[in-house]
Order: sequence, then structure tokens, then C-alpha cells
Amino acid sequence: MSKDNMKKSRFVIDESLRGLIPYFVVHQFDELEIMEKSLKDGNLEEVSRLGHSLKGAAANFCLDPLSKLGVAIQDVSKLGMTDALGSLVAKYRDYLEELKKMQD
Repeated sequence: MSKDNMKKSRFVIDESLRGLIPYFVVHQFDELEIMEKSLKDGNLEEVSRLGHSLKGAAANFCLDPLSKLGVAIQDVSKLGMTDALGSLVAKYRDYLEELKKMQD
């Protein structure tokens, strides 16, 4: 990745964790698919659970923007705000795509 692209990223990845990020991203894309299906099916309890899981997993990798997004997904799903969840889940996909590109 060029230095210009690194400056634009919202994520700062600790060098000691960099080798694990590809595995994290693959797992999170799997979780995202489950979240999208759960949202489509109206299973907000599962969306909330997955948001909670995202919060913790991202925090373990010091990925603060993604961890905060997990908190938002968890809270908004508990409130039953399905319209707002759609944009949060889309942002989750965008964040994962950004992390994936950082590995290229």
C-alpha cells in the first residue's frame, strides 16, 4: 500500500497484529453475511448479538472505528430502529472492504 493510501485510512494497525488482520477480515465478512440475513429476516436480537461480537473482536485488534460501529449496531438493534440499521450494516461492509484493501 502506498503512503498516500495509508494516510487516508481510518484504521491504524499495530504491527504485531498485522499478520492476523486477513483472518479477522475473512471471519468478519462471514459475520456480516449472517448479520445482513438476520436484518432482512427481522431478527434484531441476532443483529444485536453480532454487533456485540463485532465490538469485542474489533477492540481486540485496536480497530476503534469498527468497535464503535459494533456498539452502534448493538444499541440501534435493541431500539428496533431497522431503518438506521441498514446504513450501519452498509458501513460495516465499507470498513471491512477498507481493511481488506489495506492488506493488498
